[in-house]
Amino acid sequence: MNLRLPGIISIVAGIIALMVSGVLDHLVMGLLICVGLALGLLNMWLVKGAVLRVTAQVHPSKQQMAMSSASRLLVITAFALMIGFLLRPDGIGVFVGLAISQVVLILTTTVPALKGLRQQS
Repeated sequence: MNLRLPGIISIVAGIIALMVSGVLDHLVMGLLICVGLALGLLNMWLVKGAVLRVTAQVHPSKQQMAMSSASRLLVITAFALMIGFLLRPDGIGVFVGLAISQVVLILTTTVPALKGLRQQS
């Protein structure tokens, strides 16, 4: 998985979030959206590393992959909840950023796969 396109899209989304939140006088929310986007990119990078580690083994373990995912998501969720709670109401921006990063991930992985399927037909 190449993280260049998700990174570029996340940077553009972060700039837009900062501009819109600045106009609405909620710059902290815009900054927290950027934090959520960064957490989403960090998660993508960690997923890539975990998949490479597990699949490099002679006998890849589904359990090892599941534990890696669960622990990674637990840490990211705990961090986001802490920020969201401590900086409310603007703290919701962290969750907005995480949600946007998931949409970016889905789009950047699904669209090329669909294009490949169309070319095969």
